[in-house]
Amino acid sequence: MLIVKQNRNTNQPRRPGFTLIELLVVIAIIAILIALLLPAVQQAREAARRSECKNNLKQMLLGLHNYHDQHSVFPPGGVAPQCAGNPPVNLSGIQECTTPFVAAAGLNWALQILPMVDQGPLWGEVKRIVDTKIDPLDAMNNVFGHYSPSMYRCPSHPWDNRANVAFRALENMSRGNYAASYGNGTLLQSMTVNANRGAFTISSRISARDFTDGMSNSVALSEVIYVVGNTADARGAWVFPGMGASAFSTGRGPNDRTADILASCANTTNEPCTQISTTSDQGPTIAAPRSYHTGGVHVGMADGAIRFISENIDRTVFSNLGTIAGGEIIGEF
Repeated sequence: MLIVKQNRNTNQPRRPGFTLIELLVVIAIIAILIALLLPAVQQAREAARRSECKNNLKQMLLGLHNYHDQHSVFPPGGVAPQCAGNPPVNLSGIQECTTPFVAAAGLNWALQILPMVDQGPLWGEVKRIVDTKIDPLDAMNNVFGHYSPSMYRCPSHPWDNRANVAFRALENMSRGNYAASYGNGTLLQSMTVNANRGAFTISSRISARDFTDGMSNSVALSEVIYVVGNTADARGAWVFPGMGASAFSTGRGPNDRTADILASCANTTNEPCTQISTTSDQGPTIAAPRSYHTGGVHVGMADGAIRFISENIDRTVFSNLGTIAGGEIIGEF
């Protein structure tokens, strides 16, 4: 039997596909496009974070003004129930302590505006603690040590998942990223020298009429940063009324490379700090406003405006923005 072998049709088209070289070229093109797109995505995300950060400042400024509407004064930077044996000094009719810090100093501005920023239940817990006559600072830090309202945190700042770092045995201080201006000097200068005073010091009772420099020329709030995960760094502790915690000085520029001087801090490249030898006297302490934003920090002016202040601002101009009655002439900034 004769078997005839049928030849394959050589005219049949080949199945389409990529060669190895073509595949490598396509992968390279995709990689280049991703590399070009990634910075744009990161910039868009940072722009969103900066917008949220500005909104946080705006809400807190509104809270401060609502407090002023109810009480005719802005809240103090912190409350000193006693002056540690020292008589208070009278600054333009305002009673303040010559000792800039006492252990029982609590009820700072960030706590007192809680009912004005939709944090009524948290404020109720604050009132319960104060009514028990316990040392309010220790008690509140024990209660709030694991919690910070999202409004008090800037999303550009790396978040410490532990949410608390302790620098005193009874305090577990949750961190935030906003602080009030004590003035343009050290803590002691800002409390006792009229020319250095800001809107928020210990036991201050500042009203709108005290801003003789103009509320649009006085910084009320700004950003601060802290060392994530470090148990020695006190900065950013929003319940605590001390310098570097919920207070800053315009005597240091935005993101200043000059080290802060604090009773408890950790020194890093982004958060330079010199720790003083004693925690009993907070007088020489001073801390700069700092942020993780490129080129500067957001500040909230006393009139409610939000400004982005460049790191390159003239240091004298920025220092003058921290006072409320220094009598300085401030131009454009």
